[in-house]
Amino acid sequence: MNKVHVIVNPFSARGQTEKRWEAIKHAIRSHFREFKYIFTEKPRQATEIARELLKQGFDLLIGVGGDGTLNEISNGFFNAQSDQVINDDAAVGIIPSGTGSDFIRFMKVPREFDKSAARIKNSPIKKIDIGKITYGSAVEKNRSQYFINVADFGLGAEVIRNISNIKSSRRGAFTYYRGLLSTMMKYRSKKVKLTLDDKEQLQGEYLIGAVANGRIFGGGMIIAPQAEPDDGYFDLVLIKSMNKLEILTNSRHLYSGTIAKNPKVHILKARNIKVESPEEVHIEYDGELGEKLPAEFSIIARALNFRI
Repeated sequence: MNKVHVIVNPFSARGQTEKRWEAIKHAIRSHFREFKYIFTEKPRQATEIARELLKQGFDLLIGVGGDGTLNEISNGFFNAQSDQVINDDAAVGIIPSGTGSDFIRFMKVPREFDKSAARIKNSPIKKIDIGKITYGSAVEKNRSQYFINVADFGLGAEVIRNISNIKSSRRGAFTYYRGLLSTMMKYRSKKVKLTLDDKEQLQGEYLIGAVANGRIFGGGMIIAPQAEPDDGYFDLVLIKSMNKLEILTNSRHLYSGTIAKNPKVHILKARNIKVESPEEVHIEYDGELGEKLPAEFSIIARALNFRI
């Protein structure tokens, strides 16, 4: 029998999760007789909580929140100084209660609390890949973090920068799209050099470079229609320069999953992607603002046990 601990982000879903907690707790108790729970109090705290709980012997951590909560807990499954998981047998599950739930939606986690709790209880473990971002040049690579869904550089990261001043309690389903519309009015493509799996090199001006483990980002945009989270590869989506009218015209293809039909969109498979630029280019991962290029993206195959 699993030793279960629930990690609740009360600020998720614009603060509604705290109000929903009694209903969520009842749903969890219907399927797990014994569990403990804790509320996070600040950003990124769930990572340290998860790491400590795993060291204490808990082997099923259930997050309550959105993709950000899932990202933080997943980061906690790894030792701080290595890519080794703390407990090979431990698993993560998620009760969706967040505004941004793109990976959760892609993994077909039920939105109903009772159904998602039942799925965590009864489903087998699915081993999924995890992405790792290492920042800095080849000489000084000492800062890193993990992501579970999509990381990107370029326009997507700039959108996250521009909406980061909006309180999470005020962000709605269309916050990202509105941010995209306002950002693209002044954004221009960046010169980027990429090295794939230490052999293939690409160079050009790109609007977006998405390093995808999952398929959906930005509140429902299907950026990588064929990505699989357990195939040991990233889907690298490169979108060449577009003018404002082209971006608007093609945005509908992002929501329909047909973006690959555009001749300016190239999708490649890679396990390791090194990216550099002579310009200032920001990175975002799972909806959170990261650092800047240069950076290296590497896949850690089937590293995380997902209860789904």
